[in-house]
Amino acid sequence: MAGFLLVLAGGTYLLLSLKNSRLTPQPASRKLNVVLITVDTLRADRLGCYGFNPDVTPTMDSWAAQGVRFENCISQTPLTLPSHTTILTGTLPLFHGVRDNGGFVVSPQLETIAEVFKSAGYTTAAFVSAYVLDSKWGLNQGFDYYFDRFDLGRFEKISLGEVQRRADETINEALSWLNKNSDHPFFIWVHLYDPHTPYDPPEPYRSQFSDRPYLGEIAYTDSQLARLKEYLEKTGLKENTILVLTSDHGESLGEHKESTHGFFVYQEAIHVPLIFVLPSEKFAGKTYSGVVTLTDVMPTILDFIGLTPPAEVQGISLMRYFSGKKKPEERLAYSETFYPRYHYGWSELRSFQNNRYKLIIAPVPELYDLQKDPDEQKNLVYLEKAAYQRLSQLAEDFEKKYGEKALSPDFSTVDEETREKLAALGYLGSFVDPAKLKGKKLADPKEKIEIFNQISKAREIGLSGQLEEAVNILNNILKEDPTISDGFFALGNVYFKARKFAEALEAFKKSLDLKPDDSFAVINVANCYAALNQLDQAEKFILEQVNRGFEDPQFYHVLGSLYALRRNYAKALPYFEKCLAKNPRSASAHNAIAAICLNQDDLACAEKHLSAALAINPTLLNLRYNLAQLREKQNRLEEAISLYQQEIASSPNHFKALFNLARLYRLLGREAEELETLKQALQAEPEFPLTYFYLARIYLKRGENLEEAIRLAKKGLELKPDKENAPLGYFLLADLYNRLGDYSRSDEYARQGQQLLKSK
Repeated sequence: MAGFLLVLAGGTYLLLSLKNSRLTPQPASRKLNVVLITVDTLRADRLGCYGFNPDVTPTMDSWAAQGVRFENCISQTPLTLPSHTTILTGTLPLFHGVRDNGGFVVSPQLETIAEVFKSAGYTTAAFVSAYVLDSKWGLNQGFDYYFDRFDLGRFEKISLGEVQRRADETINEALSWLNKNSDHPFFIWVHLYDPHTPYDPPEPYRSQFSDRPYLGEIAYTDSQLARLKEYLEKTGLKENTILVLTSDHGESLGEHKESTHGFFVYQEAIHVPLIFVLPSEKFAGKTYSGVVTLTDVMPTILDFIGLTPPAEVQGISLMRYFSGKKKPEERLAYSETFYPRYHYGWSELRSFQNNRYKLIIAPVPELYDLQKDPDEQKNLVYLEKAAYQRLSQLAEDFEKKYGEKALSPDFSTVDEETREKLAALGYLGSFVDPAKLKGKKLADPKEKIEIFNQISKAREIGLSGQLEEAVNILNNILKEDPTISDGFFALGNVYFKARKFAEALEAFKKSLDLKPDDSFAVINVANCYAALNQLDQAEKFILEQVNRGFEDPQFYHVLGSLYALRRNYAKALPYFEKCLAKNPRSASAHNAIAAICLNQDDLACAEKHLSAALAINPTLLNLRYNLAQLREKQNRLEEAISLYQQEIASSPNHFKALFNLARLYRLLGREAEELETLKQALQAEPEFPLTYFYLARIYLKRGENLEEAIRLAKKGLELKPDKENAPLGYFLLADLYNRLGDYSRSDEYARQGQQLLKSK
């Protein structure tokens, strides 16, 4: 091992042995902290320190000047969740089995870098900026605090591009956490998503880079990283912290005809920055030009700290290169994308590269000399047969070695409620069962890139509201090739967004005809029937799928949810019970049954199912909300308040939780907290009349903002509350006008309120 930590009685000392030099031990007052930063979709060649001009990354460049920069780091896949799984576990997709976003869950059998640090006594935290890294996909393993909180509770009102947050919000949360926790050794992971599509940098970067918005997103991200850099320097944490900067993958930007990423494994999509900033000037400005990989990040960090990596780690420690004097060593870097296979039924792509050559295994294989042809324009597979054969054999041996005892993550561990919402949101496309493609000759993605780009464009602009253009693009594609299931699936999502449910229904049915085992298409067909108020047809359709042998526990959850939303609990309950029978670990089914029990005042039943759900998935949407309602019915109000607060922390726009919390504050006389919570409830749901009434009530009680209170009460009445609650609005107006001395109006509103009471 190139370096190690010596723990002595008086403290911790770092001793790094290098071939031609020996560093003086550096005393430190305690264990070193670690900050791991991953900037999503960041091409290495768009950083100034990697040769880009103009310089839009002064913060990242300064880190390169202060630390060790690896010139040729290769990502193992151009997809966010699989790549971050590699970074945090030091294993290849071949082994960890996470091959795509959304359709996979990280296996609990894997040991993450956070788990290693937690076991060593560190405090651990993660701050992620995109729903694709939400804790439900499993990367929260080992983190004491995992900042995700992506609210899908309003999924019908949001688009795919909104299931993320800007860098400033993530950095704010990270700095807030550091302010409270930096007195203890920590490992934190900060993930920023801004360079990912859609490119929408805030001002002034939008104007400065109006013709190159991808660069604008990078410049904005760099400015936010500057805040983190300044904090570490001002607080003195920099002197005792290892900072690692990298990315999960790059962005094609039209090269090789790919507009974004995920479809190909050319360098623009897999060459990423990798920089280690270490607490010693001895490392400043060092570089290494040989091939390294993202599997190496975890073992390198652990080696520097002096912790033992898990046995399954497949990367290597890069400490041997920190001197900057090592000549490039022979190394094989693996990359893959299974996106074309899973979503379209076309061939997957796998690549293997060393310091000179790169082999892409595809229906038409490709070989490039990266030294002479870094842009991968000239395929040498037929011209340099010796190099091709040698790399092919190395690739075969590599896959056999590193794919041995591979894990198989189970998508069914994601709760049914989440899957339904993702399907309706359009976040997940349909999936092709890989087993159904075995032995078939699959299309080469190179031949399908134009179709892929057009479908991707249509999906993105459709979900952002440009519906007519999206429909035209997709219809033109499907007219040319009516066998693309994902095209019909995207068309269905666009029509559903436009509330053209009949057209969406036909599109999803055609998608299902092409992929008869696509659960998401089945869900969306049922959603369309429900939107058309044809609940019987939704039920009939799903049961037809079950009768033909296509059974999924989620289908029963869909039916239960459709009936529960219409308060037909007698029909809903058996379906939730059927879901639970088929999937005993369905927290969603337990939670749904508990909600029905609560409506029927069967508190013992509710307690039983909520406890079961809590044991399976304590962060499930609405679980703590239902538990809060149970505690209310048991008159355990402080517990109910705490549970509502927890639900809101995870889902800030959970209107029902906000309104109920405000009601409890009112019951307990906590008026200031009621007022603030009602304001949040109004922002989350501006169409609910009672929020306006209770805000007006507070102002009336305080004798302040009376004109505003009148406006609020009138707005509440405009929203047509039910007969039970409408009198409150009239009596509020009567009292408010009486307070202002307008007695005729006061009498009139009081009369209307009395009439409503008599008619009830």
